[in-house]
Amino acid sequence: MRPPLKWTAATLSLLLTACGGGSATPEDTDATVSEASSGEAESLADFFGYGNEDPEAAQANYRDQEARIQEAIRVCMAEQGFDYQPILPPEESFQVWDESDEEERVRTQGFGITTWYGNEDQFTGSEWVDPNQESLEAMSETQQQAWYEALYGTPEEQEEDMTTEVDSETGETIHYSTGYGAGCQGEAYEAEYGDQGDTQALWEELQPTMDAMYQQVQADPRIVEANQDWSACMAEAGYEVESRERMWETVHQDFQTRLDAILGPNGGFVDPFEGWTEDEINAFFEEKTQEEIDAFFREAEQARTANIDQEALAALQQEEIVMAVADWECAADMNDLYQEVSEEYEADFIAQNQTILEQIREAQGG
Repeated sequence: MRPPLKWTAATLSLLLTACGGGSATPEDTDATVSEASSGEAESLADFFGYGNEDPEAAQANYRDQEARIQEAIRVCMAEQGFDYQPILPPEESFQVWDESDEEERVRTQGFGITTWYGNEDQFTGSEWVDPNQESLEAMSETQQQAWYEALYGTPEEQEEDMTTEVDSETGETIHYSTGYGAGCQGEAYEAEYGDQGDTQALWEELQPTMDAMYQQVQADPRIVEANQDWSACMAEAGYEVESRERMWETVHQDFQTRLDAILGPNGGFVDPFEGWTEDEINAFFEEKTQEEIDAFFREAEQARTANIDQEALAALQQEEIVMAVADWECAADMNDLYQEVSEEYEADFIAQNQTILEQIREAQGG
């Protein structure tokens, strides 16, 4: 499993929201549907090699990739004179989403917006310890800084990998990485997955065409009809939602806002070391036993949850689950239909943009 490509994010978003609308009318798309249906039955997932991999094979592939990356990091760090123990999370953290598990997930986690709170283990898996932690704690501050700079790059190297943009709607300044980062970790991921910089411009060139293609998918008569059926079904369940897309545009913000109101500032997080000096914090970890440290954090956790209205939280989480179940039941085979229709249009898209897509596939390791 590789880091998600830009097209997969768009595909996933549309797969989950599979809603009516789009700029074209059903009549406008008839010719396009006919043309798309005549293309080769190959999806973008198949083209990039993600289409036919079963969950167990995907898990094994992901574990193998992570093992290769971690070994590459170890070798790189050793070449710079640093000891690094490969980090491989527990087996369950490699779980790959399986459609057969979807109903259970929805009935226990809803949309996953509020239900994570109080159920962190359910979402993150069992606790694991960084095998490098003990040796890091034995280092001086200068040694630690050198170790981290070898692993992640110097601040200057990290800055070179960052891009800043301003959201045109909110005015918010957004900082994000344009690659895999610097240092040994960045080098290892780039060696495994290819140079993201080589493909970014190509994806940006294709993006307008891809957006237009998925608008055609949304306006396809089969998808329009499926969305109308979904909306009617949701109305029977007590939800007046004009489209699945509209639901996704509002549901996250609504539930998140109400969760924040219950938890308080910073999602209920309270820094147990607030007001402490760095020397006091260091002395705490040096002088206390592990049992005393664990007890300290347990008390901090209890204090964090003491003022939270647990009844209101449970009610909100149950409300989310009920709505998510209604959506899942109303969607029925909608996702399968959306995938089927999308693949028809994607086949034409691949045929029309074969050269660029092959360049991207080659740059990302074939």
